[in-house]
Amino acid sequence: MAGTRWVSAICAAAALFTLYFVTTRHEPNGLLLVAFLLLFALIMDLRKTFIFEATERMVGWHSRRVFKAESGEIPFDEITGIDTEAKRAGQRDVPVYRLTIITPRATIPWRTLTAGRAIGSPLCADKSSTS
Repeated sequence: MAGTRWVSAICAAAALFTLYFVTTRHEPNGLLLVAFLLLFALIMDLRKTFIFEATERMVGWHSRRVFKAESGEIPFDEITGIDTEAKRAGQRDVPVYRLTIITPRATIPWRTLTAGRAIGSPLCADKSSTS
């Protein structure tokens, strides 16, 4: 699991744990906490996958969020560059980074923001290793 999916899994586990105690102890006030944890787990379950297919000279990508799914293909010839998008966030002005694929039509984020550390995921994947 990468990025925010860990947070999602932890929130879902905490919701199940809390739900068990709420139901066994007959504490209906805890159901609000369970609902909040489940909502947060859904919101944080973000997925983005890029597949580089050298034989077809295409980059395929799939992105899924709570109520939105996107996918597409980009021919290698349309890619004009790959860049690092840098921003500063929060009260402490922490640097955050993400890779983007640049085409004449759009700039596509490679993944969600990464705070001040190496991205840590492989840059290329071949289709046979993701099946």
